[in-house]
Amino acid sequence: MHGFYRNRTLSRHRPVNAPGSSSPAAPRRVALAALLLGATACGGASPPPVRSALLVTIDTLRQDHLACYGGELETPALDELAAGGFRFTDAFTTAPTTLPSHTSLLTGTYPHRHGVRRNGLHRAPPELTTLAEAFRADGHRTAAFVGTAVLDAVYGLDQGFELYDDSIAKEDSRFQEQRRARSVVDAACSWLRAVDEPFFLWVHVFDPHGPYDPPAPFDRMYYEGDERDPRHASLADVPLVFYQDLEGVTDLAYPLAQYKAEISYTDDALAALFEALGPRRDETAIVVTADHGESFGEEGVWFDHGETLSDACVRVPLVVRAPWIGAGRVLAGPVSHVDVAPTLRELCGLGTLATAQGTSLVGRLAGAPSEDRFVFFETFLPSGRRKRPLFGVRSASAKATLVGQRARLFDDQDRPTEEPERLEELRAVLSAYAAREPDVPQEDQEMTPEQEAKLRALGYVE
Repeated sequence: MHGFYRNRTLSRHRPVNAPGSSSPAAPRRVALAALLLGATACGGASPPPVRSALLVTIDTLRQDHLACYGGELETPALDELAAGGFRFTDAFTTAPTTLPSHTSLLTGTYPHRHGVRRNGLHRAPPELTTLAEAFRADGHRTAAFVGTAVLDAVYGLDQGFELYDDSIAKEDSRFQEQRRARSVVDAACSWLRAVDEPFFLWVHVFDPHGPYDPPAPFDRMYYEGDERDPRHASLADVPLVFYQDLEGVTDLAYPLAQYKAEISYTDDALAALFEALGPRRDETAIVVTADHGESFGEEGVWFDHGETLSDACVRVPLVVRAPWIGAGRVLAGPVSHVDVAPTLRELCGLGTLATAQGTSLVGRLAGAPSEDRFVFFETFLPSGRRKRPLFGVRSASAKATLVGQRARLFDDQDRPTEEPERLEELRAVLSAYAAREPDVPQEDQEMTPEQEAKLRALGYVE
């Protein structure tokens, strides 16, 4: 299988010449360059002009599965990106469900502000300022290419994108309303090749989401044997969610291997996207993250997400490539999806999003120490076991969750712990967060029968 990647080495390019001073953002780019001059010892060269931004989101990707985070998978494209950039070890989503987390990524706000708390039932309100709107106002071309019906334009994240490609052909997947990573990437690369101006591009790939259905030859990359052999019994007592399509499968190792294969396939597809940047790669700020992870037995949940706030679901990979600042550094300390939008804006030398609740991470990239802070996450996904929302908070040393009046405390390794004073402190913090109502009118989305069918196939409607 190593041969899949033999021709996937990502090339290094010298930065192109600076844009002319007539650019409206040129003074701010000069200011950013001056700010970062102190960090050039890491990169060994003066910072080049930063014209564009690329945001890649990978659905349902556990942090611990990527090789650059200690996993044993073949993910050479993402590993090289991490080696040439910055890797955050303590990055957290705001919600372990797709639409709420992406709304936070694109607005820099928590769900209690943007009001999008459930897939399919809420939409991003027009009062929000999205990252795409801010980039477009600064003269950037903007485009998005998404791989799932959960992110259809009807849910409001198309705000500010001149092109929002959410088209899904019937042949894209035999299971669900999704399209393969390669199809999404091919469309994004076609757009890139036609654009010479500064751009903001968002590419979302869905494949690691269940049912785990990697295409050939990846489908046998991590599994040999007969997954339906009756002599296997490891899946017998595993509770399975209805949408995973594991009927007749008897070996627990099979879905675990197929999930890994989905990630390696996704990595292979993304290699083409990074290559398509060509000479623009070193003048493009790149952020890669996941909307959430996936449960493999944590808190009794298998092959699903949204039911708990275990680290398996809320801790996400976050890789930032900004070669004019430095490379190859691993950064600890709690950061959140709400930090992504402010970070991309500052990396491009542009003004901040006035409504963002997150903090730009550029200072961290340039060597500033980590500050202890609270980052929040929540899930409103209904459950047979839990009908009430579940809220969580993370600091550098502890995590707490709250459902109703019941609070639980976890250490920095996500293990339950007993520290009454610390628990009461975090209970108060969480209670204040949970009491917050959306700052803008919540936009309810009435599902059509077609949308309901799409979400049911994805496991978000029972």
